[in-house]
Amino acid sequence: MGANNFFENADHICFKQPLTSDNIYSNSLHSLSNYNFDSLINCINLDNSSWYKFSTNSSGGSVDVLINQIVCSGDSNFLFQNSIEVVFIYADLNLSTESFEIIDLCHTLNSSLYLTLPNLLPEKEYYILIDGYNSLDSVPISTTCSYQIEISGIGAKPNINAGEDMFVFPGSEIQLQGYGNGTPYWYPSLSLDSATSFSPFFTANSTTDLLLTVTDANGCEYQDIVRVYVEPPLVFYNTITPNNDGKNDFWTVKNIENYPFCRVEIYNKWGQQVYQNIGYSNTQKWDGSNNGKPLPSGTYFYLLDNGSQINNEIFKGTINLLR
Repeated sequence: MGANNFFENADHICFKQPLTSDNIYSNSLHSLSNYNFDSLINCINLDNSSWYKFSTNSSGGSVDVLINQIVCSGDSNFLFQNSIEVVFIYADLNLSTESFEIIDLCHTLNSSLYLTLPNLLPEKEYYILIDGYNSLDSVPISTTCSYQIEISGIGAKPNINAGEDMFVFPGSEIQLQGYGNGTPYWYPSLSLDSATSFSPFFTANSTTDLLLTVTDANGCEYQDIVRVYVEPPLVFYNTITPNNDGKNDFWTVKNIENYPFCRVEIYNKWGQQVYQNIGYSNTQKWDGSNNGKPLPSGTYFYLLDNGSQINNEIFKGTINLLR
């Protein structure tokens, strides 16, 4: 007998984490307390049903459900018209009549089902009951099936955030501002005063991506990343020899990768702009050309706004282009 044969032991479906399951070991029992669901659910057979549940967040709202990859016993035999039956339920563990509500029509399907459950209440658990079904000769016969269930939508999206990206000087100590419902863990934990606090102190020595993993009460893990940009001094190189020998083929500014919002402009001696970009990564470096056309040897002039949020500066200088 499957553990999720009972309402009280329903398998939890994590947000956007497809769950592959089946009803192979299920039977006509549905509750550890022998609660009679037949009196409340009369639109599907309850001979071999399995229970699943998902949680809404603190805001509630619409939740999308996808059930697919349905494979039932006897599917290779065209005489068997195998399907699964699905019903969506709101109930609490007390199983009182007042707390029990079928929130959508019952569905019978043999391929896939995608639907939106609107206006779900915040911080509640909703249940999905799935039963295997065979309609051969119009006589309902229970059957076993496997399937995949996925939950998405704004009403079920977990409240987890690692905080806003930050810009700091080398060696700065800052406090991270993560939050979520569950137990936190930060990685990498080096340079943190605590890896298991939502708001640990971090000593920033180099630009670092910090991954926050939150494990909720149902064992679901959700993640978010905050990037801490450490802004070391920029070092400008003033010579470029773009001959594809792998040396000085591009104009290089050391540490520029730590300034993602920098603005770079390069001009020729007549004041005509030959290059401009926001950001200056390896794929954006100036190679001594203008719109793909090689420029002649000579002196060029750069204007670089570092785009820093903590120490904005504008740098000017020359670049010697040698061919």
